[in-house]
Amino acid sequence: MEGRVIETDVPSKLYALNLRKLSEISRLSERELVDGMYNADDAVDMQGVIVNRGDQVPFEAIGKSPDASFIDSTPAVTQVLVTAASSTMCLEGSDTPKCLLVLGEYTVIEYILAQLYVAGMEKIVILISYFGCEIMQTIKNSFLYPKMNITFLNLGDETPYGHARALLSAREMFSTPFLIHTADHIFDKTILYRLASFQLQGSVACVLADSGIIGTPGLPETAGKVQFGVDGNVRRIGRNLKQYDAIDAGLFLVTDRIFAALELLAYQKPKFSLAEALNVLRPRFGLKYMDVLGEGWLSVETEKQLERAIENDTILSLSPWPVFVAKDITVEEGSQDTGKSVFMAVSATDDDSSLRLVDARDTSTIFEGFVVGVDQLEGEYAEEDMTENTPLLKPLVSPKLSSASRRQSSSRLVRKRSSYLETSEEPFVLSIPVQARTHQAPTILQIETFSNNAERNAYIIELPKSPTSPSVTQQYILAVSGGNGSSLKKPTLLRQLSSLPTDVKNVAIGATELQDGRLQVQVLVERQVPAIGYILLVLSLFAISSMGVAFNLQRDVDPFLKLFWRSSASLLVLVPLSGASILQNGFPRVTSRLLSLFLISSVSHALFLMTFLWALNHTSISHAYIFNNCHSLLLVLGRVLLANEVSKHEFAGTGVGIVGGVLAAFDQSSVQDSNIVGVSAFGDFVALVGAIGGALYLTSVKEIRRDVDVPVLITAIFGLTTLLHFPVFALLKIPYTFSTDIEIGLFGWAGSPHGALIELYIVLICTIVGTLGYVGVLKYFDPIVISIVMLAEPILACLFGVVLNVEAIPGLCTIAGALLILFGTFLVVKKNGSSTEVINATDAMSASTKGFDFPPTISASKK
Repeated sequence: MEGRVIETDVPSKLYALNLRKLSEISRLSERELVDGMYNADDAVDMQGVIVNRGDQVPFEAIGKSPDASFIDSTPAVTQVLVTAASSTMCLEGSDTPKCLLVLGEYTVIEYILAQLYVAGMEKIVILISYFGCEIMQTIKNSFLYPKMNITFLNLGDETPYGHARALLSAREMFSTPFLIHTADHIFDKTILYRLASFQLQGSVACVLADSGIIGTPGLPETAGKVQFGVDGNVRRIGRNLKQYDAIDAGLFLVTDRIFAALELLAYQKPKFSLAEALNVLRPRFGLKYMDVLGEGWLSVETEKQLERAIENDTILSLSPWPVFVAKDITVEEGSQDTGKSVFMAVSATDDDSSLRLVDARDTSTIFEGFVVGVDQLEGEYAEEDMTENTPLLKPLVSPKLSSASRRQSSSRLVRKRSSYLETSEEPFVLSIPVQARTHQAPTILQIETFSNNAERNAYIIELPKSPTSPSVTQQYILAVSGGNGSSLKKPTLLRQLSSLPTDVKNVAIGATELQDGRLQVQVLVERQVPAIGYILLVLSLFAISSMGVAFNLQRDVDPFLKLFWRSSASLLVLVPLSGASILQNGFPRVTSRLLSLFLISSVSHALFLMTFLWALNHTSISHAYIFNNCHSLLLVLGRVLLANEVSKHEFAGTGVGIVGGVLAAFDQSSVQDSNIVGVSAFGDFVALVGAIGGALYLTSVKEIRRDVDVPVLITAIFGLTTLLHFPVFALLKIPYTFSTDIEIGLFGWAGSPHGALIELYIVLICTIVGTLGYVGVLKYFDPIVISIVMLAEPILACLFGVVLNVEAIPGLCTIAGALLILFGTFLVVKKNGSSTEVINATDAMSASTKGFDFPPTISASKK
C-alpha cells in the first residue's frame, strides 16, 4: 500500500537553540518557555525519525479531535474473518483477484484492512485459496501489515470448497462473536464499528442490509436479499426471494453457532451459501438485521460495479485514512555520503490531523515535538559604520535591561510575524542530513544532536526559498523536540499545590541574520496576570493591614517585642512547611549571589519594620508614615537612574499614591493628644532609611523567589530577622526574659489563652496569608506594584481599628487620601496586568550547530 508522495525539503541552514540557556536568559522555567511557544496559533505537532539516507518513510494522518460520526472507544467485537477463498475470485475475463484490484491509490484488500484498523479490529484472520500467495504477498508488503494482528489461513489453490464451505476451516480460530467480511466489499469504519457493537440479544447473527440500493443496475445475480420482520428481526434471507426489503451487503456479525449449521449443510450438499446456514439457525435462535443508514460502502463483484466505483470515485465516500510517503533526499552519483537523515513530519496548521510514522517499532530513532513559526525582525541601518558583523536587520529594543543579554538600541525595528505555517495548506516533511560521529567530518550534523537529551535543544530551521518567489523574505521555523511542557518532569504534588499558575501567555522567537551568516535571536514574552494573582494580592493587603489591630490588642508590650513574637511564632509553622518543601523538591542550590540576596532581603526586612517603630517615637506620626512609605517613589527613582523604562501610569500612580499617603498621615497627626512628638530631622532620616529597606526587600525577594520556594525563603528571612532582634534589644535597652511573661517574656504570647489566640491569628493570617501572599504575587507583579498597594495598609488598618473600637473614626483627609491611594494603586496595577518583554537570546545559540550549512552533494528529491 503506497500512499501519496509528498515532497521532502532540505533546509538551507540549521541552528541549535539551547533551551536551558534560553530559560536562564528569559528568566522563565523550561516548562513555561516550551508551553508558551506551544500556545502560538501556528504551533503544530511534529514527529521526527532517524532513517538511512535515501529511505522512503510512510506517515499516517491521525485525527486530533474525535469524529462526530464515530465513537472513539473499543467495539464489543474486535475480531473478523475476511473471506478471500472462492472459485469466483476474478472478474470475467480478468486474471487479477477482485481483492487486488486498484481503486485510486490502493488495492481493495488494503482499503479493507485500513478501515478495519481504524474501526478498532484487533484480530484479523484472512481465508485464502486461489491466488493465495499473491494476496498474502501484497498484504505483507503493505505497511499496514506490521500494525495489525493478521493471520493467514491458506486452503491451497486446488481447494474444491465454495465460499460458505470454506468458512468451516476457521472453526478453531473463533469461540466468541466475530465479523465475517467478504474480500470484494469495502465498508466504512462507521459501519464496521456499529455492527461490531450491535447487541445480538441471543440471536445467532446480525446481517448488514441496505434498503436504499434496491433496483440499482449492476447488482450481481448472486446478491443476497433480505425480508424484514418485526423488532429488527429477519423474516427470510436468500438469493431467490421474490419479495424483499433490502440487499445483503456482505458483512455479518455471527456467533460460533454458525459453524454447527455450516457443518450440517456440508454433510448434505457440496455447495451452499452462508444465507442457507443462517436460515437453518434463524427459526430457533433468531436473526437480526442492521441497515447501513446511508453510510458508505461499495463492492466490486461485477464489472459494472467496478466501472461505477471508478467513474464516481466512490472510494472517496469512505472515511479517509490518508497516508503520505516521504521520499528522502538523494545523494549525487559518485558521492561517498552514506549517512542518515532526520525526517521531521509536520501537518498543515488548519488540518485536524497529525502526521505520525506508520511503523514505529524502533522507538529509539523516533522523537516527538512541535513546530512553530519564527518571526522576522525587519529594520534599516544607516549606510555608515556597517561591518561584516552588522545585522542585516536591526537589533530589537528591550524595554527591560538587567543583563548583557538585554541591550538597548535607539533603532526602530518592525517585528513581522511568521506566516509560513499558517499559510501551508499541505503537510510537509523536512529531511536533515546527519551522520554518526566521526573525526573526518566535523562539519556534518551529528546524530547525537537529536538523540542525546543531555542538552535539550530546539532547532531554528532556515527554509529554502521558493524559486518562483525569490523576493520573499527568508522564512524560519522553530522545531522543539520533546513535545510541549507536559513532556517535562512532572512537578510533585506539593509543588503543584504551592505553585501559582504561570502568567506566561505566549513566547515567540524572532530571528535576523548577520552578514557573516550567523543568526541573532530574540525572544518575545507576553504575560497576562491570572485572576488568582489579583485575588491573592487583595487577600494579602487585607491580611497585613489587620496586623496593626492585632498588635493593638497586645497591650502593655513593647512594639519591638511584639515583632519578635510574630517572627519567632511564625517559625513554628514556617519550618515544617519549608521542611516538606525541601523533602519534595530538594534543597535550593546555594550560590554566592543567592547568599548575598538573602542577606540583603533579611536585613532590609528587619530594617523596614524596626525603623518605622523607632521613628514613631522620634518624629511626628505624619512624617513617620510619609517617609517610611515612600519606598514606591524610591523604586521609581531607582529605575530612572538605572535607565530602565518607567511608564506614565507608574509615574502617575506613584505620585497620586504618595499624595494620598501624605493627606492620610496629616489627618492622623491632627488627632493626637498633648504628648505629641515633634518633627525631628534625624527621625525623618531613620524613617527614610526604612523606606530604602522596604525597596531593597521587595526587589531582592523577587530575585530570590525565582530560585527558592516561597516557604523556604520566608522561613530563612524570618529566622534571621528573629536573631536580629537581640542586638536591637540591647541597643535600645528593651528588657526581656526567656519566659512566658505576658509583658517582657520572649514567649509572652503563650502566657495566656487570649495572647495565644491573637498570636495564632497573626501567624496564620498576617504571616501565612499576608507575607507569603505578597512574596507569591511577585511572580506576576513588579515590586513597584506591591509597594503602591502597601500604601493602603494604614488606611485599611484604621478602618479595622474603627470596627474593633481600638481606633478613632478617620477624618476627611484620611478618606480623601484613601481614595487617592486606591486610584494610584489602580493605575499601577492596571499597567502591570499584562506586559510584553523582548530579550536578546543570541547567547542561547549552541556553538556545535551554529550556522550549519548542508553538504553541497545533497539534493532534494521532488516527486
